[in-house]
Amino acid sequence: MLNFIKSIWKVFKRELSLIHKDKDIFILILIAPLFYAFFYNSLYINKTETKIPVAVVDMDKSGFSRDFIKKLDSHELTSVKYVFGEINEAHEMLNRMVVQGVIVIYPESELNLKLRKGITISSNLNTTRFLVSNDINKAVNDVAFSFGNSYKQIYFQTIGYNSSEAKTLVEPVTGDVRPMFNLLETYGDFLIPGLIVLILHQTLMFGMAESISKEREEKSLAGLYSLSGNNVFISVFGKAVFYFVLFLIYALFFFTVVFSIFKVNLYGNILSLVVITVLLIVSSIFFSILISSFFKKKVFSLQVLTFSSYPIFLVSGYVFPMHSMPKILQYVSQGLATTPYLNAFIRITQMGAGWNNILPQFYQMIIISVALMVLTLIRMQWLFKKSIS
Repeated sequence: MLNFIKSIWKVFKRELSLIHKDKDIFILILIAPLFYAFFYNSLYINKTETKIPVAVVDMDKSGFSRDFIKKLDSHELTSVKYVFGEINEAHEMLNRMVVQGVIVIYPESELNLKLRKGITISSNLNTTRFLVSNDINKAVNDVAFSFGNSYKQIYFQTIGYNSSEAKTLVEPVTGDVRPMFNLLETYGDFLIPGLIVLILHQTLMFGMAESISKEREEKSLAGLYSLSGNNVFISVFGKAVFYFVLFLIYALFFFTVVFSIFKVNLYGNILSLVVITVLLIVSSIFFSILISSFFKKKVFSLQVLTFSSYPIFLVSGYVFPMHSMPKILQYVSQGLATTPYLNAFIRITQMGAGWNNILPQFYQMIIISVALMVLTLIRMQWLFKKSIS
């Protein structure tokens, strides 16, 4: 046992020396994770967008239209930047993306309301950005409903109902919508947790892959194998242990400090989160070693993992619902550790899930990690023997 630990320590010290001398690996694993964690997430620190610029075409020029414009401008989601009398100039502003929406109030809107007739408020939205268009639409609906309900209540009161009865008649069925998670329904609270996992996963894979491909590039695998006492497990484990410890520290830092700075909730049990994160780190290490072992140049290894890391994240079901993806991508994603991890990660951090809720993902990650470990050891055993032959 003592010899085993000494051999691990020798390989570990050798890896530290390699990282110290290689600026690419040093930057990837010691600078990039912290920089990306704060830079990327700072883009979403406000969590939701506010005061989206819109233009209003006021063809009515009435007290109603002025009140409508005032309420729309005071809504937290929109800011009325321009008021036009005709639509062409407003559409020109929309086409130039000076504004993100054009709201049209048609002639005789106030008159029709007084005659107890329905009116139409048109919204012309820039739907190339779904988040913006949804928010403008929400603001317009909020303002329109407030006016609609006020006029309906006034009407019922004029025909003999008291204010309480009139209010009930305006809304005979009232919806009670209660968000259970992401209570403020913000884009930042949805995106930041996923970005943190993406940064952790990417930088770990890049650093580990660079280390393995560097060994092949410099033809130093034989020396590594000899230092480990010709033991493939010690060789792989000794190289990986530094990355494992470092990125576990990063993970704990992200889940505590970064979550706190960006006000991201962590409702679940921290121990269960640490356990599945350990499995993610282990599987990512073996995956990157396995992939990079097929490349003799660091640059090729980095290119392949750079091109593959985003697709791995995208097919996990975090960005787009899994059930809506093509079947072949659904099957592929189930063989990637990020898929069950993100599933469990979101449920623990944002929904307060317990062990019973994430056991299927936990078992799936164990199977993936063991499979990757076996394949990696077989592949590295073959490379080591080839290097000394």
